[in-house]
Formats: sequence, C-alpha cells, structure tokens
Amino acid sequence: MSIISIVNQKGGCGKSTTAVHLAYWLAQNKNVTLIDADAQQSSSSWLARLPKEIPNAAILDPEALFDAIEEASNQYDVVVVDGPGSLSEITKTILDISDLTLVPCQPSGLDLSSSSKILQVIRQRQKVRGGQPHVGLFLSRAVKGTVLLKEAQQALSQDQRFPLINSIVYQRQCISDAPIQEATVFDLAGSAAKAAQQDYENLFMEALSYLG
Repeated sequence: MSIISIVNQKGGCGKSTTAVHLAYWLAQNKNVTLIDADAQQSSSSWLARLPKEIPNAAILDPEALFDAIEEASNQYDVVVVDGPGSLSEITKTILDISDLTLVPCQPSGLDLSSSSKILQVIRQRQKVRGGQPHVGLFLSRAVKGTVLLKEAQQALSQDQRFPLINSIVYQRQCISDAPIQEATVFDLAGSAAKAAQQDYENLFMEALSYLG
C-alpha cells in the first residue's frame, strides 16, 4: 500500500495532468484509486470520461479527506492524491498522510519561487513526521534545449533534501489535447504521444524508486 500525492501551491504546473497519468499508468498492473482534493476537480472529472474505469472521489474537507485517504489505503494498492493549487489545511492534511509527494515545477522564475513555499511546508511536515513523506521534484511542461530549463535544473538541484528527478515531462500539444479527447497520452497514437508516454513512464519509474 502506498499513498502518492502531487502537490504545488501554483496552478497550471501540470499537477492534475500528472495525477491522472500516474493513476492510469499504475492501473495497468495495480489496484488504484485517485482522490481529487483540488477545488477545480479537474482530475476526477477527467478520469470519469476515460474508457478505462479508475475509482475516484473528490473530497475538499480536510478531516473527511484524511479519513478517506486512510480508508482507501486499506482497500487499494496505491492511492493517488491530487492536491489543491494552494497552501491550505488540505495541503497539510495530504502531507501528513502521504508516503511519497511529487512536486511538479515549470522552468520559470515565478514557478521556482512559488515552489520554494510549498517546499517550506513540506520540510515542516517532515520534521513532525520524522522525515516523511519522501519527496521528489520534477520539471513539467519544459521546452527542450532552453536556457530556462538549464537554469531551473541548476536551481532545483541545490537543495539535497529535496532531490530533483532526472526525468522531465516536456511540453507537448498532445498532453494538452488529451482531456478534450477523453484520453491520456497512453491512449493516443503518433510520435508526439509516444514521446510523451516515455516521458511519463521514465518519471513514474524513477519516482517509485524513492519509496524504497
């Protein structure tokens, strides 16, 4: 049993997209559920439109959320939690029960500054929980070969307490189009979709190694 959360206080960084693709990818071999704790409820509504049925629920109350995650962890191999795009009691609740927390970051100055705030909250929860949850940062919606990407990699690699996952999810139109097509990139054909599939597979395989 594992509880994997995706959190960041800033919206638009690929948080819900990552949560949906992680749940879908894991569901190929494991019994998985997704709990959507984001007020926009993007991930749960997206999953509801996919041909492959993956159990999910949208829960916005912190106390109810903790109980729901705990109950789900007794029923499923993996619980994927999509956190809100804010720093709130819900975010702290998620961090208090997660085994692994993934933090997507876009390679931009504003996003990197925003990420420092969520990392401060994570560090505080780790002190309370004796080092838990495990944490992995990763770059999302990145453009290959840009100075911004290189600078972001350097900036995020400085704090050894929060390791930067080597795998990168690059900006691709097929990822943006997937919800409209009621699909994930794993369902789509074409070279761009294949490349996106590989990006996510690399990311998820590396992230799971953090669980030990």
